[in-house]
Amino acid sequence: MHEDSKLSVLRLEMEEPWMRRKVTPIFQDSFQKRYWRQIIIGIIAVALCLGGAIWWLKHRSDRPSATQYPILGMQLSQSDGYQDFDGLKKDGIQFVYLKATEGASYKDDNFDTNYSRASGTGLRVGIFHFFSFDSSPERQADQLFKAVGSQTGDLPIMIYLDYYNDYAQQPPAQKKTQMALAQLVTLINQHYHQNCLIGGAPSLLKRYVPHKGDYPLWQTTREQPTLATKNGFWQYTMASQIPNSDNQTNYQLAVFTGTKQQWQTIK
Repeated sequence: MHEDSKLSVLRLEMEEPWMRRKVTPIFQDSFQKRYWRQIIIGIIAVALCLGGAIWWLKHRSDRPSATQYPILGMQLSQSDGYQDFDGLKKDGIQFVYLKATEGASYKDDNFDTNYSRASGTGLRVGIFHFFSFDSSPERQADQLFKAVGSQTGDLPIMIYLDYYNDYAQQPPAQKKTQMALAQLVTLINQHYHQNCLIGGAPSLLKRYVPHKGDYPLWQTTREQPTLATKNGFWQYTMASQIPNSDNQTNYQLAVFTGTKQQWQTIK
């Protein structure tokens, strides 16, 4: 062996292990780069998917077609707390139905304030009474008249039906309830000379509304309403955000089921 070669080998053998330069094969280096590149691409893809999902959740809307149902509004009660009615109007809300009374003795705590503030914004305002299966029509009418006075709005007064307590399991008698509801409508018509609207889930309306077709209906259902009604309303959600709004509050949103021309004349 050449003398210089022998010296090189001897020098390598005498070096400490930490002094020897570690040589990484080219194929291994390329594999690691590809591996980390794929990891980074995967992280970016997941981030984009999450961002898209968040955007979709924020902007998604279960609002029925704005072309078919251009008039958007909501139902409000004291449980919804303080409301910025000017802000609601700017967000595209055109009407509000305010809870006024329930049964023969209850008045919504926020009714007077809500009515005064909503009326000052140019929103169309309606009021509603929550119907009691246990109180007579006369006592319920007296409670409504006493509680709201002349604050009845410029939309039909709504009588809203819903089961409470054990009535979902044992529904009230059909004929008796129909008669009581018809009598309450008559009392309100005679006192205010204002039309009435009957609201509730389609199953309750189908069971209890007397003389179907004579009353406009407020139908609370996720599905497109099937009960025929003139100048009615469709409450399509119990808790949804106003479409295309930064307002993150959930509302009981509804649309008017008639045309824009009919909206101008309803009262």
